[in-house]
Amino acid sequence: MSVDARAEIVIERPRKDVAEVMLEPKYDKLWITGLTNCFPQSPGLMREGLKFERVGTLLGRHYSCQYLVTRSDGESFAEIAADEPFQMKIRYDLAETDGGTTAKIRIQSIGENEYKLPAPALNKAIAEWIAGDLKRLKKRVEDGVD
Repeated sequence: MSVDARAEIVIERPRKDVAEVMLEPKYDKLWITGLTNCFPQSPGLMREGLKFERVGTLLGRHYSCQYLVTRSDGESFAEIAADEPFQMKIRYDLAETDGGTTAKIRIQSIGENEYKLPAPALNKAIAEWIAGDLKRLKKRVEDGVD
């Protein structure tokens, strides 16, 4: 069962401001659906080798997983590998655009997962989930992080 879900949004703030929230694991639970906690192993923006644990639920399933940043480029992008809530690769991209920053998320599954939904339904659910996350991120960045 394959997932390849994408979402994007324009946030009316400079890329640096967006990166300070989107690429900083300590703020994850402020904008990521179902996340109850996040424990970075070191402070700062995502960078290659950084590990952090996320605890939460997705589609009714509880998970606790170690995430690893496999690639990054400062305030432009980060790629993350994870085994829960299913084995996946996550990519965050930030690009300057007229009026602010385009923020993108792409989640790709690697191998099989345990969700019993048909692939198109699971893909749609994940795409809706990350679109909602980006709306929350936009609100947090434009209104200021609490």
